[in-house]
Amino acid sequence: MTAYLLLGCRTVIAVVFARSAWAKLRARRDFRSALRAMAVLPPRLNGAAAIGVPLAEALLALLVWVPAPVTSWAFAATGGLIALFAAVLVRLLRQGADVSCPCFGASGVPVSRAHVARNLVLLAVAAAGLVAGAAPDPGSGPGTAGAVVVLLAAGFLSALIIATDTLIELFSTAR
Repeated sequence: MTAYLLLGCRTVIAVVFARSAWAKLRARRDFRSALRAMAVLPPRLNGAAAIGVPLAEALLALLVWVPAPVTSWAFAATGGLIALFAAVLVRLLRQGADVSCPCFGASGVPVSRAHVARNLVLLAVAAAGLVAGAAPDPGSGPGTAGAVVVLLAAGFLSALIIATDTLIELFSTAR
């Protein structure tokens, strides 16, 4: 059972972080502008963050696949990064800032509680991955049929996480 959990957590983190990194690197100027608008960093650090954040995400997307003890470290670092992102979102909400979340590319959707909820789901995935990766024996590995089911479920969850802004727009009552 632990092997299935670990496979699912690795897949969700890898897909979500790889997509997020790709979007940020592809549109570095937009990401840097979003960082500037959020005003959570000293202005001189926005350029470094515009490169460093997506590189860290891409690295973590790969490191969750490396065997223990790297897996545990990667899930812990992933959880820390997600917690930091969630804290930034909460701060922006408390300030009443009218900014969008550039997590998966340029967006016109203002930061909302749905973005915080998305990060809490990701934080739970990282925590579950940390626990599963630290298990004494994650099992002999998932069977083929089980692995397919886990990969499909992880892909679906990843798609929902990535599509947060689209889902917010779709279900928004303020039109």
